[in-house]
Amino acid sequence: MPACASSSDRLGVKGFVAALVALLLAACATPGGGPVRAPICQGAGFSIDIGFAASGIHRCVIAPDGSAVISVDHEPAVVEGINPSPWFAFRVKSAGQHTLKVTLDYTDYTHRYLPWTRTGETGAWMQLAEDRVVLNEKKTRATLTLDAPRGVMLVAGQPVSASADNIAWTTEAVKAQGFARSAYGKSFRGRALVGFAGDGASGDGALVILTRQHPPETTGQEAYRAFVRQLMQRDDQAAKDFRAKHRIVLAPMPNPDGVDKGHWRLNDGGVDLNRDWGPFTQPETKALSQWILKETAGRRTVAFMDFHSTFKSVIYAPPLDASSPTIAFLPFLEQRFKERLAAAPEWSYAHNVNGGTSKGWSLEKLQAPGITVELWDQIPSADARALGVAAADAVIDYFAR
Repeated sequence: MPACASSSDRLGVKGFVAALVALLLAACATPGGGPVRAPICQGAGFSIDIGFAASGIHRCVIAPDGSAVISVDHEPAVVEGINPSPWFAFRVKSAGQHTLKVTLDYTDYTHRYLPWTRTGETGAWMQLAEDRVVLNEKKTRATLTLDAPRGVMLVAGQPVSASADNIAWTTEAVKAQGFARSAYGKSFRGRALVGFAGDGASGDGALVILTRQHPPETTGQEAYRAFVRQLMQRDDQAAKDFRAKHRIVLAPMPNPDGVDKGHWRLNDGGVDLNRDWGPFTQPETKALSQWILKETAGRRTVAFMDFHSTFKSVIYAPPLDASSPTIAFLPFLEQRFKERLAAAPEWSYAHNVNGGTSKGWSLEKLQAPGITVELWDQIPSADARALGVAAADAVIDYFAR
């Protein structure tokens, strides 16, 4: 078995050496090093690979009965322990239609995400029926029964959304709205960090919105999109006034390395970015915080919305006696959720000054209430969108007064 070339070896190689390295790479299936196009295992009439952005960090073996066993591995962490977000995403290629059993082996972690599947590279995502997922007693192994079609099937913990997806979506959402797109910094691996800032030229307000600090948290991204869409498309006078008077600052992909490499929680430096707002040990948080300060300088930031996903829908916000001129927006938003949503999220007014979170930084540096919006992993898309719309309407109705 030839040794795998490192990414640094590959960058400057030309000609024959480049071709040789490409052959070596095709033979290598190094989990977590970016898309690996060679299969990680092959069975009778099928193969499994992780050759796409946001695939999981996996290895695979074929059991004597012909089923596949896939390890669900996480990225290296600088500090001990990692949030239990056991992300999986792999591709099955089949020579013909058949039923395939795949066991996900989480070692010491437990199964979290009910799988989603997609037939073909562009088909609709469908959630796997619960009776097609069998857990062991400790919930550390999940056996999936898949109806694999001829061709390609993707299997993932959530519908896969690579880093380019939300940047492209945001680009389209703010088109013709007077936003400037900025490459405000570079990630740990040197990739461009992209943000968008509106004009808000007739006023001195600002609103900051971000999502996907944590790679698998796509239900939070769904609410982010509904929030931004409503903020841009609502057409009454209050909405027009709000957009005119507030610079809207959007960071749709603060962690592109972690997202595209299938990380559970961290960036490629092994750090939880939403615990690094203060230490600023990572280029992603350092660049994003500096860019936000630049775009909001001389303005009153009315709120800071950070969209995530977790085991339940819950809002984390600072206490109502916190020092912020717009702190009274919080009970208004909480009440609006209760009025508008069939299942309003829980609400937690708490603040850890040493937590290193974006919401804590916002309160300290911008004197704006930082609001961490957590969406349940399994929330229906319509409910996630409803929450995003309700939040945007609350922002407009409160601050356009």
